[in-house]
Amino acid sequence: MLKRPFFWVGAAVSAGALALAARGLRFGEVADALGGANYLWLIPALAALLAGFYLRAFRWEVLFHPVAGLSRGNLFGAISVGYMLNNLLPLRLGEVGRAYVIGEVEHVGRIHALSTILVERLLDVLVLFALLLLLLPFVDEPGWATGPALVLGLGVIALSATLIAMGRARRLVLAVADRVLRAARPSLADRLLVWVEAALDGFAALGHPRVFFHASMWSVVGWGFSSLYLYVVLLAFDLPLTYAAPLFVMVALNLGMVVPSSSGYIGVYHAIAIETLTGVFGVDRDAAAGFALVSHAMFYVTPIVLGLSFLWSRRTLWDQIFSGSFRVSAAKAP
Repeated sequence: MLKRPFFWVGAAVSAGALALAARGLRFGEVADALGGANYLWLIPALAALLAGFYLRAFRWEVLFHPVAGLSRGNLFGAISVGYMLNNLLPLRLGEVGRAYVIGEVEHVGRIHALSTILVERLLDVLVLFALLLLLLPFVDEPGWATGPALVLGLGVIALSATLIAMGRARRLVLAVADRVLRAARPSLADRLLVWVEAALDGFAALGHPRVFFHASMWSVVGWGFSSLYLYVVLLAFDLPLTYAAPLFVMVALNLGMVVPSSSGYIGVYHAIAIETLTGVFGVDRDAAAGFALVSHAMFYVTPIVLGLSFLWSRRTLWDQIFSGSFRVSAAKAP
């Protein structure tokens, strides 16, 4: 991995973000903020974080429509493994592991699973974009952040519309794909067409009004618990801001983490949290750093514990994930 360019690009982004986060910090004051925090607040914060994770299993179940009968426990386990691998590997490679795991435990197509994960990400950005618009009257948003966020939101809307159109024009898309693939790679055309068809199965959820509504509602509820998690951690540092603060920090963090970085969003998370709290809400920089360190540590460690626990309960998966064999078999799976 050390020889791959994307590793060094991510490491450079994280290093730059860490330098930005550390700018102007008085480390003695940061230590005082950490020492003076009321860590009893972390108990309800952890409960909110776990609830947010678990509710994503409900949304993922909806997005597999019309496939029914999937175990929410397995869905939650696969999500936990995906988050764990995202925290350990760069470039969100955990999404591949997540699709592999759910394919193994629920016998669904991995390409289908990957397409539902893409739909999830689109829904996430759409919900966060809507929250950003709702926060405009209540938050003095910095101009440097608003422009890119609007461009990203509009881009996701355009991509969502494209995927909906592809799902509705399934026969046409398959016919075009068949012609293109047989002209370019006739030896692989049949296999690639199976992948295209599986991907369209996942995209179809966006064009189904009931499925789209239910998935969107679970997205809103899930993000609600994520913002509650941040709010309670703010209380642990005696930062009783209005609820607009955790909402805006959550939007900034998750839109900002679209930027490729090293594993676990180290540096990027801290810089965004600190700059948002200080620049938008006037929080002391050292207290903001304490909040960033603790909230990120919980966000980093919790999925690792959950993912390892799920894999340990299924030793075959444990062996496949950590031997690296899943990369080969996942690449070959339909």
